[in-house]
Amino acid sequence: MDREWKEAARRAVHWSLPVGLTGLSLGWTVYAVGEILAHQAPALLAYTVAGIYDAVWLYALAMETAHRRQGSSGKLPATLGWLFLLTSVGVLFTHGLLYATVVVAVIGAVVPAAAKATLIMAVERDTTRISPQAQQQIDAVRSATRDQVAIGRAVTRAKADRHTTAAALEGEERKARGTAHKARHKAAEKLSALTAKHPAADVPQEVPALFSDDDLARVLGQWTHDGVSPAMSPVSPQVSPVSPIGELAAPDGEGHTPLDWPALAAVAAVAGVDTPEPGEPLSEDQLTVVLRWLRHSDNPPLSYRKALAAYRAAGFSAKEERVRKAYAALIDAEDAQP
Repeated sequence: MDREWKEAARRAVHWSLPVGLTGLSLGWTVYAVGEILAHQAPALLAYTVAGIYDAVWLYALAMETAHRRQGSSGKLPATLGWLFLLTSVGVLFTHGLLYATVVVAVIGAVVPAAAKATLIMAVERDTTRISPQAQQQIDAVRSATRDQVAIGRAVTRAKADRHTTAAALEGEERKARGTAHKARHKAAEKLSALTAKHPAADVPQEVPALFSDDDLARVLGQWTHDGVSPAMSPVSPQVSPVSPIGELAAPDGEGHTPLDWPALAAVAAVAGVDTPEPGEPLSEDQLTVVLRWLRHSDNPPLSYRKALAAYRAAGFSAKEERVRKAYAALIDAEDAQP
């Protein structure tokens, strides 16, 4: 019972607007037609004709509505409905101009048209109404489709972001390579200009190679017998050294024991100086410590020529005259010892 009441209330709300507008249009049309005809005939006859006009229009509307709901063809009611609609619009507009204002004339002409439009929409909606079960299935299909569309858009945007990021990274890499190439080109040009302007003898033809990760570990004194540092990881495990170098050996292809870098730190500690670092300026005491360490890194002790070659190969730098004087002082000090 409750369900029937709800259905009746729903239908009443559904049909309230078209019914109300139709009633207003009929009443206004009776008044307008009757008042216009009253100037040509008795008032009773004029309003009777107006009533008959509205009755025929209402009957045509009812028949057109019935045919629409049944899905059948009702050409005559539909034709009469549209004909009476146009007539009513014209009559109400004329009545408004004759006895009121332009605004009233326009409103009067709109009312029957609005009644006809809402009536057609109500009939169409009532005819195409579907069951709740079918509506649930439709909603489920629409929901699943929206989910698929949303997921597809998210995946497409993620792929687009990935490609965009990859392109940006590739662009940065190419830009960095170009900058590095430009810097090398400028350095080569500057070196060529300086060499041509200031020629010098005994200049190495190649720039000493950069430290590899292994050499850096030796310098820091972190290298073990397995070749793996427990205290630090390689500086750049995915980047190969610019010019890889192997064990530091004596020149002229002669064999030499690999340098013991922790021993350098020990010698410096005994001498009371800071541990010398390759590539950094050395004091006289540090220079003496490095030469003593290199001289006694092999057995028999290295000569000046071999010690100088090992000194250069280890990455230390100083004028040869200074190295020669420090080495001579080292030999004199060793000879003076009992």
